[in-house]
Amino acid sequence: MKLNPDYLRTYKPGEIDQMEWENLETSITLWTQHFELAVQNVFVSEKTLCNQVLGNIMDGMVWQECFVKIADKIMAVFFRFGEGVARSNKEPQKLFKLLDMFNSLENLKTEFSDVFEGEAGADICMRFRELEKLLIHASSKVYWEFGLQIEGNQDGLPPPQDGTVPKLVRYAINYLKYLTTDNYNEPMAQVLRTKQIWKAGVHIACKPKDNLLKDAVSNVMEALHRNIESKRSSYKDKVLYHVFTMNTYWYIYMRTRNTELGKLLGESYMRKNYKVVAEEAAYLYEKQAWGGLVGFLDKQDNSEEGDSKGKIEAFLKGFEEVAQRHTSRYSIPEADLREQIKEATVKLLIPAYSEFLDMFSSVLDVNSYPSPDMIEALIGQIFSGNDRTSSMGSMRRETKEQLEGRNSVSSDIEQMSGRGSFSRFQRNGSNTSDA
Repeated sequence: MKLNPDYLRTYKPGEIDQMEWENLETSITLWTQHFELAVQNVFVSEKTLCNQVLGNIMDGMVWQECFVKIADKIMAVFFRFGEGVARSNKEPQKLFKLLDMFNSLENLKTEFSDVFEGEAGADICMRFRELEKLLIHASSKVYWEFGLQIEGNQDGLPPPQDGTVPKLVRYAINYLKYLTTDNYNEPMAQVLRTKQIWKAGVHIACKPKDNLLKDAVSNVMEALHRNIESKRSSYKDKVLYHVFTMNTYWYIYMRTRNTELGKLLGESYMRKNYKVVAEEAAYLYEKQAWGGLVGFLDKQDNSEEGDSKGKIEAFLKGFEEVAQRHTSRYSIPEADLREQIKEATVKLLIPAYSEFLDMFSSVLDVNSYPSPDMIEALIGQIFSGNDRTSSMGSMRRETKEQLEGRNSVSSDIEQMSGRGSFSRFQRNGSNTSDA
């Protein structure tokens, strides 16, 4: 083992701040491995050797001091690198490497004290404890500053123009999911508990570590919620407002479901704050985007051909306008959410359209209009995730060709696997279970 490798030559906080993240990440990983190897193997062997060679001199009073002087020069190099990392800038991605370093020291604490025992090792043990304190402070500060950055909307970006999930939301959820995995939830909880003891005193009744972590994660989730609310309030397009809301809250719920993060926060918390909000936004989206079309199919006072024809023409024109807006301005990336929205739209429009055609077949040439199956196929295209969608004009031409005996209806419409309808678009507060 090389106890003074090149990466340890960069140890000042300013120099560490200038390092590429990949290089710094590699250096910290090597530091952790080398530090453990030095304490558990190299210094144990060195201590045994010093005892064998110098143990009989002055009744064994000098060998420990000689050993510590030899080890101190090597450990100083490790300590200064660790201290430099702890004092460097507090970017969010550093949290996990800081926790790796802290966890390594925690695991080595007993062995380190055994290797550097007695009065001779007091100074080097004190520096070990000081490094651990620095890492606790740094880890805590990185985490809380991360929450403040989310709160302050410091990504500096406007909400996505197509209503998709902001990058900050994706980053924050993945960040918290990683933090609550088995590798990091215990070290982070230990950091939070230690900081609480330092702040309030040793004799206070501390919360369990799991509760401390839950509170900390909940605080960041609440900051993220406020960030989302701030972003969505800037939309002028009411439909886009609801698209963004359902996309974002559905993403958070589905990405945390059945994960350690979701288990920590609790299913009831996630349902109330994310799933129900997404469903409410989906209901309002349906009402805002598609609900107006049903009004064109009013069955009152349609005894004259002109009245019924005008209404169905208005419906078809409105349908095409809504379809164009969806393919050019709105995006629903999640396949399962698209499928449920598609099914809800079909249930909203197709029965009303079919009933209108049936009721006024005596005054309308219904064969000159797209069939309900054609409208349903077009809805399927709109929510297929593809940019290419047939227009109402092309659908009308297909209808005309059918009347002329040429079956030119497209057979390559993408079909998606169903996952249940979004029946909870209806305002029913008790229906919050999964479809």
